[in-house]
Amino acid sequence: MKQTKLYSWHRQHHARLIEFGGWLMPVQYSSISEEYWAVRKNAGLFDICHMGEITVTGDQAEEFLQYVMTNDISSLAPGECLYSVMCYDHGGVVDDLIIYKIGQHNYLLVVNAANTEKDYQHLTGQKSNYVATVDNISGRTSFISLQGPDARNILEKLGGPEITKLDYLHFARGLLAGVPVTVSRTGYTGELGYEIFYFAATETEQDTEKIWQQLINRGAFPCGLGARDILRLEMKYPLYGHDIDQTTNPLEAGLGWAVKLKKIDFVGKTFLAQVKSAGLSRKLVGLEMESRQVPRQGFPIFDQNGQSIGIVTSGTFSPALAKSIALGYVPSDQAVVGVALSVEIRGEKYPATVVKTPFVPSQVRD
Repeated sequence: MKQTKLYSWHRQHHARLIEFGGWLMPVQYSSISEEYWAVRKNAGLFDICHMGEITVTGDQAEEFLQYVMTNDISSLAPGECLYSVMCYDHGGVVDDLIIYKIGQHNYLLVVNAANTEKDYQHLTGQKSNYVATVDNISGRTSFISLQGPDARNILEKLGGPEITKLDYLHFARGLLAGVPVTVSRTGYTGELGYEIFYFAATETEQDTEKIWQQLINRGAFPCGLGARDILRLEMKYPLYGHDIDQTTNPLEAGLGWAVKLKKIDFVGKTFLAQVKSAGLSRKLVGLEMESRQVPRQGFPIFDQNGQSIGIVTSGTFSPALAKSIALGYVPSDQAVVGVALSVEIRGEKYPATVVKTPFVPSQVRD
């Protein structure tokens, strides 16, 4: 099992470690609730070194990415990044990711940890008609995430204005604790946040731990995957392997805003155009439970007549709402805010209501 460059720090600070995407990762240090509230009220720090990094370079890098991505990257300027989905011909999701435009012919893709090799193989298999080079640099990078309303103040204590005054979905090179880094205004918590990463020429294990510890010394609270999962679910941010995968398409997952069907062509466009024209048969919705019972992935969803109509894809207890919440796919005629449904949990049905998402207001643009 793979270990991040912060593994020794996690062990020394008694993190509870679990397998995630082929990596041994901290799920919590103190309590998941305490770490969750640290992000919502102050600032939390996450080890995301398990995420995959793939570069796409060459004279036709942009044209190639336009073809394999659902979103339109043609308007990206150097220093800007963009969320996109990558699909198969049948419309199923290969992965969701962030695209960074580093230069005119130079892009970085940050992909989900468990999908890194699959994404790399998919990209290399699609590029035969393009002058572009695809390189999996995941083993030569480190990635940490600082999230929460105090994130900017903490970062200002260590870095210069070029990285602390960034607009949302922008990134810049700079120095942090004297270490050359790239910092982006991105994250998966719904809070003001920054993600800090290193390229092969500058990164060392000591640098990673140095910045991690310096951020903690200035007020960041170390957080694990448990808190991160609650935070992302409250935003209705999809998790690959739960809410999206090769059997789901981005339109039914509520990611139509990242699918630009007006582009000349891209992998999956024909299928997705047909789906949109015919109308969606199902949608991913937010569910709010009346009880504190927590729905989990795979639990069945029922309509008011007791008919099984869908499944839960993610579920948790929301500290902000003091209620259990979930995401799940249901028929489009049931995917209406206010519709009463139920979820079966350990053999008993519990009332649930379709609600507007995100469950908690986003603060990412603060």
